[in-house]
Amino acid sequence: MRAVVFDLDGTLVDSQLDVLGAFASAFDGLGLPKPPDEDLRGVIGLRLEDCFARFVGQDEALYKEGARLFREWYKDHYLDHTRPYPGTDEALRALARKVPIALCTMKKWQFARKILEALGWSDLFTEVLGSEEGFPAKPDPAMLLELCRRLGASPGEVLYVGDTAMDAGMAQRAGTPFAFAAYGYGMSESVAAFPCAARLARASEIVELWKD
Repeated sequence: MRAVVFDLDGTLVDSQLDVLGAFASAFDGLGLPKPPDEDLRGVIGLRLEDCFARFVGQDEALYKEGARLFREWYKDHYLDHTRPYPGTDEALRALARKVPIALCTMKKWQFARKILEALGWSDLFTEVLGSEEGFPAKPDPAMLLELCRRLGASPGEVLYVGDTAMDAGMAQRAGTPFAFAAYGYGMSESVAAFPCAARLARASEIVELWKD
């Protein structure tokens, strides 16, 4: 492997309390009952408009308003409870000394950058791509393939680490090996259909993705 690319939510950070808070505020603003937290956790990692479309149907005005209300609340609360998974900081720092690392997330670039800055990780990541960069949503491989290009590596030389079937599907379509963050939000059963080069039981195992 010449580089390692990471998803963010559910892979490097546990952000679910802040994300669920934003969903609660948005559904309240729409005047609709909030879906169960378990169902909401299942859509973390999708483009926001697609998240709301799953719950409010294909009324474009309604799901776009839901996404707007989510972002309006989230911009002031995105770091209220978001924290790295135990061992992530040490593992990332050790890994970044060995190989270039990058970030590929459906979170908006501004929030992804702010979270990296708040956690002291900005200097660790060679590249960061977020959802507003004009790329199709996961599992489309375009964003990951662009990162491979920027990293100067072929897809087969880049390992992608994520926690959902969307991440696994993107890696498969891009032709990159995939490591499953089994401690995240995704279900093992949904990822089982995809090729998996490694399975991480804890975030601290990230450093073991690169062997000297």
